Amino acid sequence: MHGRLFFKKAERLCEGCRPVYDKEERRIADILCWTTIAVFCGLLLVIAWTDFKTMRIPNRLNGAVFVTGICSVFTVPGPDMVERMLGMLVISVPMFLTAVLVPGGFGGGDIKLMAAGGLFLGWKGTVLAAVLGIFAGGIWGLYLVLFKRAGRRDAFPFGPCLCGGMLASFVIFCMRESYLIL
Repeated sequence: MHGRLFFKKAERLCEGCRPVYDKEERRIADILCWTTIAVFCGLLLVIAWTDFKTMRIPNRLNGAVFVTGICSVFTVPGPDMVERMLGMLVISVPMFLTAVLVPGGFGGGDIKLMAAGGLFLGWKGTVLAAVLGIFAGGIWGLYLVLFKRAGRRDAFPFGPCLCGGMLASFVIFCMRESYLIL
């Protein structure tokens, strides 16, 4: 179930396992695919900026990422539905447990962001996004402490790091042809 469910009427498959569409169907499918990707990337940039400025990720922005993830199931070829559902849980559940056990460890917006982004990226993309985001957050935190911009116990916005990890993960998986859009 590799996206493009709106255009499933063609039964023949080309050598790349992509359904063969007529020219008009292909154009519409590509427009929907690239629009969904552009909305996802744009939302991540807005979330990163908002969190950086306010240290909050509004629920409406996380909701918009979630809706974009739902749209991506039908428009963006990539992970199947099971992988996408696992993507919602694989990082957000451990983040939630960490937030419960270590108060102030992660904010609720960060947890919801990873769940919503996981629907778009799938479980492999979400794990890579989290690793990249945590690495970037560690570098940023080290910078803040070393240059006395913050103390060791001070909180800083983690959303920009997670958003950067998600964008980087998506690009890496596109280059590896896990997403069949290029």
